[in-house]
Amino acid sequence: MVAGLLLLCAGPLVIAQDVELQHAIELTQAGEFHEAELAWRKLDTAHPKNASIHAALGLVLAQQGELEQAAVEYRKAIALDPHQADASMNLGLAEFKQGKFGAAIDPLLAAKKEKPDDPRTGILLGMSYYGTREYAKAVPYLQAAVNSDPANLKMHSVLAESCFFSRQYDCAMAEYKTILTADPNSVQAHMLMAQALGELNRAPEAIKELEEAARIAPDEPNVHFELGYLYYVAHDYDHAGPQFEMELQHNPEHAQASAYLGDIRLRTNDTAGAETLLTKALKLQPDMRMVYLDLGKIYSDEKKNDEALAAFLKAESLDPSEPDAHYRLARLYTTLGQKQKAEMEYAKTKALHSKAADSLIQKISGPGAVVTP
Repeated sequence: MVAGLLLLCAGPLVIAQDVELQHAIELTQAGEFHEAELAWRKLDTAHPKNASIHAALGLVLAQQGELEQAAVEYRKAIALDPHQADASMNLGLAEFKQGKFGAAIDPLLAAKKEKPDDPRTGILLGMSYYGTREYAKAVPYLQAAVNSDPANLKMHSVLAESCFFSRQYDCAMAEYKTILTADPNSVQAHMLMAQALGELNRAPEAIKELEEAARIAPDEPNVHFELGYLYYVAHDYDHAGPQFEMELQHNPEHAQASAYLGDIRLRTNDTAGAETLLTKALKLQPDMRMVYLDLGKIYSDEKKNDEALAAFLKAESLDPSEPDAHYRLARLYTTLGQKQKAEMEYAKTKALHSKAADSLIQKISGPGAVVTP
């Protein structure tokens, strides 16, 4: 960029032979940015409507780390001449370096329009969309970056995550395979590959990936929890429990591991162990619906009706669309002799079960299908 300043600053109000202009350019090219700033500001005072001078002033400010002030000058340059691709590019870069990813996007798009073949703009756009969590928009730019530099594993990783979070799971798995081919011991790649496989309902393959990750790095945060969770949703509690235990050995403050292990303890009739784990989970993360439901079951069995009622009501409030809390409340209200409330909760339970059944029928039959009894 510095080498191109002579061309950059050849604006309509500045003559190439101008001594002050030549001095500003020489200072900039020599890396004497503070002195160059003073020289460009003097030129700006003489020619305030010259877009190239504002662009050059932005450049030397950026070189001094004054990115916010640089962005101001780049905007002035663009306002005077919207077709300055370099100024747009530099504005986008200045915003990106400040972590202002959303603000970087429009100037980068403008620069891309002016210079569509500049690979830097595409990479910055992909990373900016990634930074704003607009993953679907990030994917094509990151894909182009990967295609131009296939050995860049970091870019493959960012592309894989963008594919994953935009639900493009085949794309995500292709990238993780590329990473694992280059680095078979990449724990994060194995874990993220497992997540993608899990979303595609390929649980056995996901489990294999997590088992490999756990073998490579048994102390890796969440690896045992994720493996335990896959076993848990498959109702394989004998394998799930030890994984949650191992996660808690490495991270005793893992709320979800405590919650799921507590649920398993309850299912295996270890009520005391379950209550200890579930209570701990709530202290760590007080919005876990499953924990309130499980504690409600324990309190109800122990005839602690007030505590059970509070737990079931909290579980219901966290997700009123789930029928199990309504059913548990209905049973408890029946025990307490509150018939009207019990009937209301039974009615909600029935309605929610009916809605779930209707949804399944619609999925099988398709919209508008007539279902006969």
